[in-house]
Amino acid sequence: MTTADPLVMDASAGLAIVLREPARPIVQARLAVHRGIVLVPTHFWLEVANTLGRRRGWPAAEMVGAFRELDELGVETVDLDRTMLLLTIDLVVRHRLSSHDAMYLALAESAEADLLTLDADLAAAAGSRSVLDGLPRPPRLHEELAAYEASTTWANHGRYLAELRREVLEAASAANA
Repeated sequence: MTTADPLVMDASAGLAIVLREPARPIVQARLAVHRGIVLVPTHFWLEVANTLGRRRGWPAAEMVGAFRELDELGVETVDLDRTMLLLTIDLVVRHRLSSHDAMYLALAESAEADLLTLDADLAAAAGSRSVLDGLPRPPRLHEELAAYEASTTWANHGRYLAELRREVLEAASAANA
């Protein structure tokens, strides 16, 4: 990866920093050598808030301190749009990821970026985009996985997808005009 390439960081990596987890020095070292932009999807902040506030019971002042520490890394927050949602849906189905995890990978793929994650399933789905392969990873919380029907295909949604594509192209054309 060149120094100008973007890097997507997920909540597991961000939490390793603010929770002072054993992987913290490795995550910080990876961020220190990276000179390009660090991207996070909007829900990154909600995942961190949920872990610190609900699961860990941190008071508001400590949570704000943690957000400030993460914000000082110079991350850029990327909003979910329809195109990104469609890519996320594809990754959920293809890799059986949660929609939250799939969004990190969708952002990495769309930005042609590497992915900084401590989540083993997400790293496996990211393949060569994962930059921390071989690290010990914290255990994941387990969620019941939904059973996806094999008959559900993108072709079943052709008209809807075509309309979304038309809207995206029109918006891009208007932005370039």
